[in-house]
Amino acid sequence: MHTIVRAAGEGQWLGIDWAAFVLVFVVTLAAGLAVVSFYATGLRLLAVGAQDDTVDSSGTLVRGERDRPRPAGATAGAYVAFALAAAAVLYGLYLLIPQFH
Repeated sequence: MHTIVRAAGEGQWLGIDWAAFVLVFVVTLAAGLAVVSFYATGLRLLAVGAQDDTVDSSGTLVRGERDRPRPAGATAGAYVAFALAAAAVLYGLYLLIPQFH
């Protein structure tokens, strides 16, 4: 019983270091958000210049004509965003797997 009271005075409750727990939670949330954001940005940049699909009154999908090709900057930006997402995932795996250290 005294060890629980002493641990509570040191910022621990039930033997858990809550400051470290919250730190891991925040870093994990930020890393997950970064990976999803990079991937979504890459997809959005690849969609630049794509034809517009519409649905007519009968419910049939009508493909629009491609007005212009995708700009090279959008394509390059998409590849950079995908590379950043992949790098973040690989770095996370590097941190998780002890044989890589």
